[in-house]
Amino acid sequence: MVLERHDAPLRTWWLALGWVSLALAASGCVHKPPVLRLPDKTPVAIAFVLDGEHAAGASDVPEVLKKKVVEQLSARNLDARVLPFDSYAKLFEPVRDTHRRLAKLANGGAPLVVLVETKVVYFSLINGRYRWMVYARLSAAKKDGSTQPLTLSMDQSAFVDYEHEKEQAALGSVSNSIADRLGVLLDDFLGGEASEGAKPPESSSFTDPRQSAIYFVMVDRFANGDSKNDGAIDLKDPAAFHGGDLQGILDHLDELKAMGVGTLWLSPVFQMRTDKFFGHGAFHGYWTEDLTRIEPRFGDVALLRKLSGELHERGMRLMLDVVLNHVAMDAPLTRERPDWFHRQGALTNWSDPEELVSRDVHGLPDLAQEREDVYAHLLQASLRWVEEVRPDGFRLDAVKHVPLGFWARYNEAVRQQAGPQFLLLGEMLDGDAATLARTQREGKFGAMFDFPLYFAIVDVFCRERSALKIGAALSGDRVYEDPGSLVTLLDNHDLARVTTDCGGDLDRVRRALTVQLTARGTPALTWGIESALQGAKEPDNRGDMRFDTQPLRDHIARLLKLRREHPALWSGAPWLLEADEGTFAYARIAPDEAAIIAVNQRSSPVRITIPKELAGAAREPLADRPIEGRVLEVAGKSVLVALVTSPETGGFARIAERAQAQWRRGEQKRVVEIEASGAPAQQGDGVLLVGAAPEMGSWNPAQGLPVEGGMARAQLPVGGIYDFKLVVRSAAGQAVWEDGDNRSLVVPKGEGPVRAKVAWNVRP
Repeated sequence: MVLERHDAPLRTWWLALGWVSLALAASGCVHKPPVLRLPDKTPVAIAFVLDGEHAAGASDVPEVLKKKVVEQLSARNLDARVLPFDSYAKLFEPVRDTHRRLAKLANGGAPLVVLVETKVVYFSLINGRYRWMVYARLSAAKKDGSTQPLTLSMDQSAFVDYEHEKEQAALGSVSNSIADRLGVLLDDFLGGEASEGAKPPESSSFTDPRQSAIYFVMVDRFANGDSKNDGAIDLKDPAAFHGGDLQGILDHLDELKAMGVGTLWLSPVFQMRTDKFFGHGAFHGYWTEDLTRIEPRFGDVALLRKLSGELHERGMRLMLDVVLNHVAMDAPLTRERPDWFHRQGALTNWSDPEELVSRDVHGLPDLAQEREDVYAHLLQASLRWVEEVRPDGFRLDAVKHVPLGFWARYNEAVRQQAGPQFLLLGEMLDGDAATLARTQREGKFGAMFDFPLYFAIVDVFCRERSALKIGAALSGDRVYEDPGSLVTLLDNHDLARVTTDCGGDLDRVRRALTVQLTARGTPALTWGIESALQGAKEPDNRGDMRFDTQPLRDHIARLLKLRREHPALWSGAPWLLEADEGTFAYARIAPDEAAIIAVNQRSSPVRITIPKELAGAAREPLADRPIEGRVLEVAGKSVLVALVTSPETGGFARIAERAQAQWRRGEQKRVVEIEASGAPAQQGDGVLLVGAAPEMGSWNPAQGLPVEGGMARAQLPVGGIYDFKLVVRSAAGQAVWEDGDNRSLVVPKGEGPVRAKVAWNVRP
């Protein structure tokens, strides 16, 4: 794949020949995540509430949401007793604390209580549709108080077609998602309550993936567990096969789990080209020849099925890498079905959207996914592996080279058969958050790799760039429907290894890992990062795993243990604390605790004050020491992680809710005035301020913020950091960007306008 980032102006998840229609197997034959069903029918009282915005009243929820939730309860042998809204409405209006609400509910003798709290807020008008944000807090508790309630929070965009459709319609449109997440919560809650005769759930079906890491293994490069299937190997040739296989991975599962890995992502294991192509190696598996067979060098279907079962027994997941854009050079399919390919030649213009999806990438024959028989072939092959191997997700290769219409159709079909929790992770090498968000939404992906944050972290720690870059990348979360669905990374098989990017300095790599493993989303690690593997380009960045030396393993394991144990580190709402060129500090706030992550790029220490709203017992877990007072001292060239515990149950809930609303919607804004000078504009040209924020055009000069009379004015959300550049745009639409790095603007709390002066930057 070709790497794109966003330093403007660069744009910067059976072979059936002759089939022309899709004939799916009976849905009962396809794996769906099982649920925990109690052996005896158990009564459960359930209450619903739609809270008004800014503590303005409460109302009942649509019947469709109640129906979907009751279905989830019934599937678990729970006798749902929906409490009349009028019986608790007046109790709920003045009280927003979940624990107090649970305590007030009259349960009618039911031993279990479920509470579904929702709030719906208007967001924006997008492409003629009205976008609302739906927030839900889902709770399950034992009425006798013998155990702590279990609570899960979520937010999701909802789109309605007409202006008169408001909160009720928006909430009704996402009822399935809310009910599905409640089912996940119930499986987790009931796991400890199930009797001896209950059928236990698969561990992988109810543990939130964000708590652990995805670990990417290039099969040939990890471990050789069975030398009998090696074929021709040459360990001295970086482009040759080295003998890694599925058995080698099986042999190391316990080590991966101990490090904190929750999901194992395999490079493609399907039958593939094995000969080099003009000196380039084929070992990586992305030159697929037959999606319906396992590559014999790696093992067979039985061994892949065994790997899936062993992972599930350990509470881990399996993600398969599926290549749907192309086949290998000279693959049998190119001769047997030449009409299945575009056959338009090599991709040469990477800015042409038509070429991107219809021409051959690096000589790989491009499939015509718009054909019904090609779609049927690709979908059926994929669903076969869902049925036979029972993976938990697909990593979907080369997203930008396949039409979005195909992805939307394919992803919906896979999800319908595999279940709503099946992960469909898209790989799109682009540094623009708005582009990734649009692709995820229109392609119906469950998750996308977070390349904007990747570029920021590597720039900051490996290239000594401004600490503001991390904050600017996180401030882009506003454009995503669910930023928690992003998958973060520091390197992969298409990028330079982070240890190489950081010049071999492992202290820099540790700081980068600390930021990644405490950020929102799900972290992904590439095999051998714990061993500090190096390599700038292919095939050097695809080296053999080393088990004899792993200098970063303890640091990764410790951070992932913290992540599992502290909800603030995987689900906390972000809140900016301090930011300048050398410092970026923010909090992640959960109802009962907060985490503070502070980056200091300077050589001298800096001091960060814990806000009074987060007063509580604080400690530095990485340093194993308590914190006295409310001042954190961050040593030079370091990243500090601090945990603050609420003095009372749910004591941070309100501030967490406010922080999440501000981060996601940016309701509180300040006027920004930027004085710009020196732009080389001719008569008729426009001078624009173009940046990452929607108010600055989301890096599109045609929608940038105009500079009029030497001044650009806008209202930007408080607590955000915004990258931008100056652009001169001609009447014909041609854009000239200023030289140099992106600029960053911090919008802190305060009164009055935020003012800045900038002059057109020319590279010397």
